[in-house]
Amino acid sequence: MNTTSIRYERFNERDYHAARELLSHVDAGENILRVLDAEPQLFITAFIEDKLVALAQVNEPGTLSYLTVFVAPPYRRQGIGSAVVRYAEERLRTGGTQKVRSSFRASHPSTLTFARKLGYVEYFSSTLMRRTGEPFSLEELPVRGYTDEDYTVSQSLYARAFHEMRVRVGSFPDSVIAEPSEQERRSWQEDMQDRFVYIFNGEIAAYGHLSNHELSSISVRADLQGQGIGRKFTMYLCNEIYQRGHANVDLWCVVGNYARNLYDSLGFDEQYTMQFARKTL
Repeated sequence: MNTTSIRYERFNERDYHAARELLSHVDAGENILRVLDAEPQLFITAFIEDKLVALAQVNEPGTLSYLTVFVAPPYRRQGIGSAVVRYAEERLRTGGTQKVRSSFRASHPSTLTFARKLGYVEYFSSTLMRRTGEPFSLEELPVRGYTDEDYTVSQSLYARAFHEMRVRVGSFPDSVIAEPSEQERRSWQEDMQDRFVYIFNGEIAAYGHLSNHELSSISVRADLQGQGIGRKFTMYLCNEIYQRGHANVDLWCVVGNYARNLYDSLGFDEQYTMQFARKTL
């Protein structure tokens, strides 16, 4: 196919239903649908004549950005996916992006072959896990809502815990402990009602974040790990999600993370695994 006939446009609301239909046919998963609903400005549409043939999620340019492309099944293996990736990469490169990350279902080996052909290399894998069922029976726990005054301690605890996890997994050779920032602090303040801290001996021992029905950023202070705090805190956060009216609790677990044993024991089931890949532009 002559890919020069592809017309690229910023996502327009009139294309919403066509975009959702395309995504429903490419096994994209619920996350991308939520992104489409919440941040449609991140998407680029690709048309041949009046037919939507591909959709690209392209995050804002920065030192590191994110790109993923979805091609409608009837238009695959015709060079369209490669053309859309090159178009999106050029936009990112022009905006100053140096590295780009992408992700796709690990169960799709043909997608990995496609990514390698375009210069992407495997980075790490992460598994979506889901718990359905009844809330946990718990005694009262020393958990309270996060406040802005908690930022410095919580950020340090979270950043160190996740850095140490990445080092253990071994797929993150360039991992560093994330530094605090005023931008992040403001972001945490904006949804502080979804952030919680676990108190032990008068100090913050663990930190966690909720995003709708998803658990994220659960981290326990290094010197307090192995004492059951993470288990009880995770159960508490699950109950909080149930109390908010959700039937399921989701979380992402990096493949190789020891926390997988905890999540298995709490009744979480594996849904699917995403392979992440990256490229230097």
